[in-house]
Amino acid sequence: MRKNTKEANSPSNSNPSSPTQSNTNSNAPLRRRNAPFLIVCRCFSLITALSAILCIAVNILSAVRSFKHGSDVFDGIFRCYAVALAIIVVLAETEWSLIFKFWKVLEYWPGRSMLQIFVAVMTRAFSDFIGSNVIWFFFRA
Repeated sequence: MRKNTKEANSPSNSNPSSPTQSNTNSNAPLRRRNAPFLIVCRCFSLITALSAILCIAVNILSAVRSFKHGSDVFDGIFRCYAVALAIIVVLAETEWSLIFKFWKVLEYWPGRSMLQIFVAVMTRAFSDFIGSNVIWFFFRA
């Protein structure tokens, strides 16, 4: 049976050490707010995932061009590895739990950032400029 709320809230029935009794109204609806910092972090994660998808597209196009001409098979294989690692970056940034199950280091930001830098260097390492491969330096002015 349900107790009368007036009886339940009376001073004679209240125990100050009881964990169920509180000074706040328990019938008030709870509002769930996201912290602004977490919203900004999710936006950066979305931008990173979109840029990794762009790296996937660029590396696939470069790999297809390398294999089509047949002149530089090493560049095509290199691009395929870059595509595979960029897919891992996308899955890590979308926080897919299966990735975190096998690669615990991707749960932390330094691990993710090292993988992202590695994919960026692999994407930019070989550039096909008018039919010739030009090696780009990472800190080029």
